Amino acid sequence: MRDRGTLVLSILLTGGLAVGSYWLAQQARLSDAVPRALGHDIDYTADVITLTRMDETGRAQYVVEATKLIHFADDDSAELTQPKMVGAKINRPEMRVRADLGKTTSEGQEVRLYGNVVLVRQPWKGALELVAKGPYMLAFPEREVVSSDQPIEVTQGGSRVNANAMQYDNGTQTLQLDGGGKGGRVREIIEPRRNRPAPAATPASAPPTK
Repeated sequence: MRDRGTLVLSILLTGGLAVGSYWLAQQARLSDAVPRALGHDIDYTADVITLTRMDETGRAQYVVEATKLIHFADDDSAELTQPKMVGAKINRPEMRVRADLGKTTSEGQEVRLYGNVVLVRQPWKGALELVAKGPYMLAFPEREVVSSDQPIEVTQGGSRVNANAMQYDNGTQTLQLDGGGKGGRVREIIEPRRNRPAPAATPASAPPTK
């Protein structure tokens, strides 16, 4: 009788261990199946980087350089130290932008530039070099459009303009400036100089008849 009781107790203990092990295994499986929220943690870093965006033909569209890149996995964003961007599209003037710090969105569609931001549009088809400076600019590298909603200083040749906001489109070489003052809002649009057709030649007068 005693041996029978011992046998029953052993079976119960063994069954309890088996059930407990199964429960723990199920909890572990369910725990792994629940997605974990990602924090804004650093995924990887890189020093002295050069990124080149190509078009479908393999031609460079623009180049981004930085002394350091910090990438974040949760939103695929990145921080750039001393970023430099160069537009490389054909049939457009070369455009360069640099800053102290840059922050990119996923796939680099937007780049927010902070601190000592300088945009330089090289001379192009008779138009003088254009330079814009400010504390902040928002760049769209794919479209080669740069804008800002903060104070901007623009120089071209011997001219200088200060404005509260701007947008420059390198595709059309058009610069829009917004300024403010006591007199209200001022808007100025600077377009590239167009080659004017040469004046028609004046026909020579006929010699006097004798």
